[in-house]
Amino acid sequence: MSELLAKFVAAFKRGIEGEIKAVQSASTTSEVGLANGEDLGALRYTFEATNDKLTVGTACTLRAPRGEQRVTIERVDAARVTLAATQAIDLAAPATLLLAPWFLYDRMLQALDGLGESHAVDNALALFGKHPPRHTPSELRADHSALDPSQRAAVQLCGDSSLAFIWGPPGTGKTVTLTNVIEELLARGKRILLASTTNAAIDQVLAKLAKRPWFAASVEAGTTLRLGRSEADTHGAELGDIVRRLRGTYRGSLERLRARIAEVAQIVTYARSLCDELERVIAPQQTLFAEPRQALRAGALARVFAPGHADVVARLEPYAQLRVIELRIERLERIRVLAKAQVSIAAAADRDLEARLVRDASLVMCTLTNAYLSPLMTGQRFDVLIAEEAGMATLPPLFYAACLCTESAIVVGDPRQLPPIVQSDDDLVRRSIGRNIFDVAVPDPEHSDRVAMLRVQYRMHPAIGSLVGQLFYGGRLVHAADPTATTAIAARAPFAGQPIVVVDTAGRTTCERSEKGSSRVNRGSAVITADLALEAVRAGSVSIAVITPYAAHAAEVRKLLVQRRISDQVECSTIHRFQGRECDVVIIDLVDAAPMRQSALVGETPNLLNVSISRARGKLVIVADVAYFTSGLVASLLAAAVAQSAHSVQIDSAP
Repeated sequence: MSELLAKFVAAFKRGIEGEIKAVQSASTTSEVGLANGEDLGALRYTFEATNDKLTVGTACTLRAPRGEQRVTIERVDAARVTLAATQAIDLAAPATLLLAPWFLYDRMLQALDGLGESHAVDNALALFGKHPPRHTPSELRADHSALDPSQRAAVQLCGDSSLAFIWGPPGTGKTVTLTNVIEELLARGKRILLASTTNAAIDQVLAKLAKRPWFAASVEAGTTLRLGRSEADTHGAELGDIVRRLRGTYRGSLERLRARIAEVAQIVTYARSLCDELERVIAPQQTLFAEPRQALRAGALARVFAPGHADVVARLEPYAQLRVIELRIERLERIRVLAKAQVSIAAAADRDLEARLVRDASLVMCTLTNAYLSPLMTGQRFDVLIAEEAGMATLPPLFYAACLCTESAIVVGDPRQLPPIVQSDDDLVRRSIGRNIFDVAVPDPEHSDRVAMLRVQYRMHPAIGSLVGQLFYGGRLVHAADPTATTAIAARAPFAGQPIVVVDTAGRTTCERSEKGSSRVNRGSAVITADLALEAVRAGSVSIAVITPYAAHAAEVRKLLVQRRISDQVECSTIHRFQGRECDVVIIDLVDAAPMRQSALVGETPNLLNVSISRARGKLVIVADVAYFTSGLVASLLAAAVAQSAHSVQIDSAP
């Protein structure tokens, strides 16, 4: 086993190192400003900082006037970040965090180096096809009567096998099925790590779990929790929420104590400025004719002393005032030291509580990066790994997460949708870290007994579902979307009554490189697309998306949506950013046209096209220069779309 593990780790490390070089050549570090720092003791500091890139466990660089040092992010809570430093930080000086976009890969290398006999390496090797899975038939213990047969079969496979793949085509109820898998495993007393490439996927699972009758009590007891922040509703399951709830009144007093520390710091700074002023007043006289010494008045002393006391001090001579203020500063400093000690003790208690909660939880949800980044995950072991959106994950984090789980691994995703994103073009990098886990472990998913395919799609109008099913799933999908809802969507403009329409720009638009040269834009096509979105808005559709392969073109369409005053009613993004989402009306702008050659991004990526067309519930509009696409998958898509809808529109003109 150790030899095989060493081979995997070596291959992963070569791939990661190659990807780091590619990222370093294309990216720079980003900066996050820090403000209102507090010393928590034991070289731990907290600052105000707002940035969605701050992740617990991140090792980064703190830059200050005295120099730079390595720090580690220990907590990210609301608008504050807690850092563990290697040397004292001067809180009076400005400071900045430097984040390198390749830091995750650096930490992944460290995590791989730490793998050994204490980890469940056999489970990871089984996931990657190096050991046969165990299969033990069993009876389901939870109630899954609301599921369709293919969904129940998926739950059964997850209960019976030490390795299971849930293949969830668009709209087939993957999240509902996953919720039932979790319930079944919990009923069997299993401890679960649910990890995903994105927070959005965890948000979706959490939203489904929150509707289950057992969820609230589990969160209240701290046995179900989520690591990491999210802009979505975490339903009280985020670890910070649980800690705040359990600490209750004490947390409130702690916040008041922190506010008092900040207030005292301001008073001390002001008091020292008064001392400087008094020292100038009482300096030795340079001549016999100097002006009389002026003492400070009560108004100037009011921020340092209570009102009555300020009046008394105001009647003293300047030298006596200086001594009294210095004594006041000494007392305030003692107060601040004691208060900071209390805050430090409370912070340590919070860390202990967090560690206990994670250790005792039956269900822990986090991103795959947090599985190796978060200090709270150090030494944790689970029974079962559920890897959600696993097809989008690079291979090393999946391998590492499986090493944390002793009994089984469940992979959830769709091999027909987007694969992992890597920047390097090197074949070694792409093979070692950038392949889809389905391609590695079950290259023929349609005929594998380790794969349960969900077959009934509940999202799309039958015409759209049939198009998706024929092109990407061998005609195996069954269509059961609500006909009333999808027909009502299709009935609205543009092209009332038509669920699928191809808008043929017919050589009247021009594609060109964007100003930065790495993307493409077609301004004529963008105008057509924006006008179609406007029609959809005016027809009463409230869930509308424009999807395009290119970031530059998406930016151009967004400008036009702003001009038409519908930017708040129409979402516009690239295909990569829209995976996992759905809308009533989807307008796909394929962009490519003469005089440029067809891009490989559109023409050779079936998964990209699958993601784009399967987002629509009731109406799919494809804007394309049909004759331009004479061969390849796009041509097949357009031909199938025209045949499916029996309707294609050719525009008369374009700007």
